[in-house]
Amino acid sequence: MAKSKSSLSVLQLSTMVVLRIATGWLLLYEGIGRVMYSNFSLSGYLAGSKGFLSGYFKSLATQPGLMQTLNFVNEWGLIIIGLGLIFGLLVKFFSLSGMIFVLIGYLSHPPFMGLSYTSMVQGRYLIVDELFICFFLLAVFILFPTSHLIGIDRMIFGKK
Repeated sequence: MAKSKSSLSVLQLSTMVVLRIATGWLLLYEGIGRVMYSNFSLSGYLAGSKGFLSGYFKSLATQPGLMQTLNFVNEWGLIIIGLGLIFGLLVKFFSLSGMIFVLIGYLSHPPFMGLSYTSMVQGRYLIVDELFICFFLLAVFILFPTSHLIGIDRMIFGKK
């Protein structure tokens, strides 16, 4: 198999770039959907929190001023993180930022035994859900950066 100028083969590099762009699209689209849905608010989601941090998340949901800020950060944060991943811009920073976003979502609605939620859009999970997978996928982009080969980071920081 042909090797790129990195330690990854061309197929490995291509797969990683496609995965990075697809993850970026997923986050971008989620953010756009929230911006376009004018009634979007995290308050209902946080109010439905369960698990060992539920008291904290439920208390956030009762503060309208804070919720307005959190909604804005959530909507536009997802958009900016998604665009960063798609274009290969500051991928390590945006991957870490995305990890924080999905960790908060995971901790507010942990898929643990004995916890059931009224709004299960995706299904029922045990420990591993889409947020868990997304968290580690974003970690892969930090550990195996491709943006220094294919992305705006290459133009900014040069090829390593």
